[in-house]
Amino acid sequence: DWPAVAKELSPSYSRVQQQLGAAWTARPGVPKWSLLSIYFERAAVDGMTDPFLLEVLVNRSLLPFERPAVLAHEWAHLAGYAGESEASFVGWLACLQGPPAAEYSAHLSLLWHVLPGLPAPEREGILRRLDPRARDDLRAIAARVASTSPAVRKVAWRAYDSYLKANRVEQGVRSYGEAVDLLIGTRLSDTWVPALARVPGP
Repeated sequence: DWPAVAKELSPSYSRVQQQLGAAWTARPGVPKWSLLSIYFERAAVDGMTDPFLLEVLVNRSLLPFERPAVLAHEWAHLAGYAGESEASFVGWLACLQGPPAAEYSAHLSLLWHVLPGLPAPEREGILRRLDPRARDDLRAIAARVASTSPAVRKVAWRAYDSYLKANRVEQGVRSYGEAVDLLIGTRLSDTWVPALARVPGP
């Protein structure tokens, strides 16, 4: 239920913007789907933002436990975080400070980003220690992605890589991977509140 996800996530989305020192707080966009959702499903695109209508167009095939993390990521774009790494970072913080379902979604999203880059023994060790339900959910995400069209996916991500680079995101789609570095490199409280660096006075 996308409206319910949006309603539950909205307070932490606004709160994280304030914690990061935003001069203004962006309104959360309304999650919708359109004819583009057919393309999203074939290309493994989770969603996109419409900065003019303040809407978030989402992939209808996203599983319930994926939705909070995807929505928070797209909302972060609306808040002015153009880079994919920054948007993922802000989105994760919003989910981690949100209700339990959103927090779980963020943890799954983090695992989905981190696990492929780990050596096989380490990856398998983490998977063995996971709650069986979380393992099942990761398998379900993998199955959803595997059901997409490899050809469409390849063309779509090449085009998006060019789009990002044209908009001064030098790393292109590789910037998605930098989100984990941001999270690891940021000092966070026990409640996932980021500690902002203090700028020395004159």
